[in-house]
Amino acid sequence: MESTSPTQEFDAAVERCTGGIMEFFAKLNGTGGEKTYEEVSAMLDKFDEFRAAIENSVRRKTAAWLRPWNSLAPAHKLPIEILQLTFHSVLFASSGRRCRHYVTRLTVLRSVSSIWRDVTDRTPSLWNQLSSQDHIDFVSEALSKSQNYSLQLKFVGALGSAAPSLFLDSAFLHLDRWEAVAIHDPNGLLMDRYLASPAPRLKRIVVSTRTGYIMFGDGIPAPLFGGELAGLEEFRAVRWKYMDWANVSFHRLRVLEIEDYFSLDMEKLFSILAENLDLRTLRIDAITFSEGFNPQKVPEPLILRSLTHFTFTKTAKLVEDGTQVDDVPVLQMLKRVQMPACTFFSVDFGVGHAASLREICNFMPSPIEIFQRRGGSQGSRAEPPTARITFQAGWFQCEALGSSRLAHQYQVVVRGLGEPSDRSEEWTRREFVDAWAERPKPDIQLQYLVDEELLQLDKVFNMQDIENVVELDVTGCPNANRLAQRLATPVTSDSGTVIGPFLGLRTLRFSNCDLDGAEVLRMVQDRFARVTKPTIIARQSTTGGNHAIPTEGGITIILGEGMDRFPQSIAREIRETPGVKQLMLYSDLPPTDDSSSSSSEESAWSLHASDMSDVISNDSWYYYRV
Repeated sequence: MESTSPTQEFDAAVERCTGGIMEFFAKLNGTGGEKTYEEVSAMLDKFDEFRAAIENSVRRKTAAWLRPWNSLAPAHKLPIEILQLTFHSVLFASSGRRCRHYVTRLTVLRSVSSIWRDVTDRTPSLWNQLSSQDHIDFVSEALSKSQNYSLQLKFVGALGSAAPSLFLDSAFLHLDRWEAVAIHDPNGLLMDRYLASPAPRLKRIVVSTRTGYIMFGDGIPAPLFGGELAGLEEFRAVRWKYMDWANVSFHRLRVLEIEDYFSLDMEKLFSILAENLDLRTLRIDAITFSEGFNPQKVPEPLILRSLTHFTFTKTAKLVEDGTQVDDVPVLQMLKRVQMPACTFFSVDFGVGHAASLREICNFMPSPIEIFQRRGGSQGSRAEPPTARITFQAGWFQCEALGSSRLAHQYQVVVRGLGEPSDRSEEWTRREFVDAWAERPKPDIQLQYLVDEELLQLDKVFNMQDIENVVELDVTGCPNANRLAQRLATPVTSDSGTVIGPFLGLRTLRFSNCDLDGAEVLRMVQDRFARVTKPTIIARQSTTGGNHAIPTEGGITIILGEGMDRFPQSIAREIRETPGVKQLMLYSDLPPTDDSSSSSSEESAWSLHASDMSDVISNDSWYYYRV
């Protein structure tokens, strides 16, 4: 008799199991006889459900079968406290918020062995962060297993729906344990039923809507949690039009964020700050302040000694004739509030005249102050930041990035300048050149969006003598051949020393500039022949050992959008020019991908107002009782 191989036996076993499954399905649903298209389609849907149920059953039985062997693994000899710490690191990010696929990870941990299942089930802190998009069975079990632990809850409603919420129905039975609550787009019925009663442990609230209005319910919703908010430590509101700011009272705030609100009384905001001098984060964005009362005598400044994060952006104030002014709120805020510990500063405002800009700049903290504090808070000397400075007609932006270069720590955006102001250039020199005279200077990246009618080409060269400008980015220059000529023409001081243009340049980028390949090649050859020879650079007495002066590694040239329409032979000559480190063409540049910021280990379950989203990560379908 011919013997069979293990592979053949395996295949035969699979066929027998498949045949048995199909036979059982046929008995349950009747697959014989003639059927209509609709009947066949319905039968296939039932088969998909049948197959999913089998997979679920196999997964449960496999987990039960593996548990005795898993229990023998060396990891099970660890003390329970070590296992609990390990599970916490798997399920929660360093911020304390639960990770992506939290429910899936928790389910897998419980499936490993009876010992791990027992440890997870007996650790209440693993079960106290719940979302309305978690499966209701998981929510019910988590509410039980979290015992008396404080709860962190997130509810995301359906816009335009008056449907009840099983999630809030279950969580409301544990109102006395609510510690942190994030509510997005609730309807009025849910507000009145679940969010109008005091919650004694409540410390953190996020409330937000997409439209600014609560639908359904009887008129204006009742005050949040009965108006008893005095003990809150964090309050964040995004497009929440129903806040009764006139009567609200806080006494223990550490975080206050208000976004997109019309007619907020600025004096009320100052009174809140005065009652919460230990505030650490203040974020005011897209707020229009009411006309209010302007005292004849300026009150004493409020000193917020613990404030580290300050954001005051896109604000305006109503005036008597019904119009709005953009520079008054930020000026009043900077006059009234002092922040000696601030390590993150961001303002975005419009100005009506140069005098207003000058006064605002005088009250803003200096970037060097911010970065010195950051160095001190980290127990080391502050590293110089990288400053991205953008000039456009009527618009100026400065972003100073820390050592990670991933996000700004200092930002100033000024709108409504009209004719580009020399004041912004003076401020840039003062804050990123002169202020760093006794320490390594920041790298400066300059960007100009040129329009000859509004922002003229000459503006590009107003700071050509600054040695720590390491990157120059010019976009949309219609008279670019003159730009190329000036970049290749030495600029000397009265003593004959070469001081420009841009001796420290390491990156040069053009986009949508009227330059052909031959002009770029000529500019590069002339520049390295006449401006930045190593022998010339070595003679400069003004470098002072500045790391920004380029080495023989040369300059990277980037030709962005609309700039690579020339023969490859020209590109080759540019690359081979002594002094050129690299040539990058638009067709070779990697696509801009903003999704990288969302790859964080933290889930979209977040108690930050800026993180509230219409789409919330949900993996609770994977939750099984294993």
